[in-house]
Amino acid sequence: MNRAITRVACWMLASGAVLGTNAAVASADAVAATPLLSAPASTDSWVSGDGGVQLRVHEYGPAGDQAPTVVLVHGYMSTARAWDQVVARLAPDYHVVTYDTRGNGESDHPAQQQDYALPVLAADISAVIDATAAGRQVHLVGWDWGAGEGWEAAATSEIAAKVIDFTAISGFNLDLSGQWLRRTLSDPADLPAVVDQAVRSSYIALWDVPVLTDVLWNTGVTGAVLDGFVRLEGGPPPHVPPADGRASLNRYRANIASRISAPTYSRLAVPDIHVIYGSRDPYVGAAVQTRAVEGAAEHLTFTEIDSGHWSPITDPQQLTAAIVAGFGTEPGRYP
Repeated sequence: MNRAITRVACWMLASGAVLGTNAAVASADAVAATPLLSAPASTDSWVSGDGGVQLRVHEYGPAGDQAPTVVLVHGYMSTARAWDQVVARLAPDYHVVTYDTRGNGESDHPAQQQDYALPVLAADISAVIDATAAGRQVHLVGWDWGAGEGWEAAATSEIAAKVIDFTAISGFNLDLSGQWLRRTLSDPADLPAVVDQAVRSSYIALWDVPVLTDVLWNTGVTGAVLDGFVRLEGGPPPHVPPADGRASLNRYRANIASRISAPTYSRLAVPDIHVIYGSRDPYVGAAVQTRAVEGAAEHLTFTEIDSGHWSPITDPQQLTAAIVAGFGTEPGRYP
């Protein structure tokens, strides 16, 4: 078993080194040039998500009835703290809401795989909006798996009615990606992009090996490798607790194969969609974030930023500017 763990760890390190080489120096320079701001004071609460799961919620800036609300949903192997530098830049003008998604941080860690299915995660978003937005529509922003959860919310009509616009950062839309794969079978023009993304996503196969992945988390191997990847992009290591890593693996197991193989929708219910992708993201390529979602929304815009995958941590100033630029200034957007 120890030899197997060592081999897998070496594979993870080698894969990450190959994928992350282009991201290292530029991200480190960007972080050095980005001023660190003090996090504003927060109002903290508990919100009951789907199935009664308790979610730890943080609110910043003006109250929800005094300023537009921005709900930020973090990704896998992180917590609401990943948004701190973005929050510091948004809070002077917006009511900002972050929360530890289920399986992370202070929020509950349900044990069953079905507790992490996309409809459940989208229902958590809905519950957080209901508890914090004073009955007004919100700007929804998701990064990494937070983007995946936000895509589901944006495709669900009853949740979409609560959302002005949705911004996806470095995250898959699994359903639309599955349809993109099918289109490629009849029109192979995108085949090189599909192969490229398959290479970038090769690590996901490891997450479907239950016993091995638990051992890797429990022995600290996966956490150490993750810390190294984030350092490679120029950010501080997240030091993810094994309990968070193990619990949130269920996001992969409950959704990826089923949604890619049998997509459930082809259109989004939120009319305004903004996709932000990093030019140096080693894990989620530009094609799967752009070509896969083309034509799925009434208004769809794309913004490339000079960043890797961990942009909320490594490039918060650039990312925040891109997020706000996507909100628009049309009158009446804040009913």
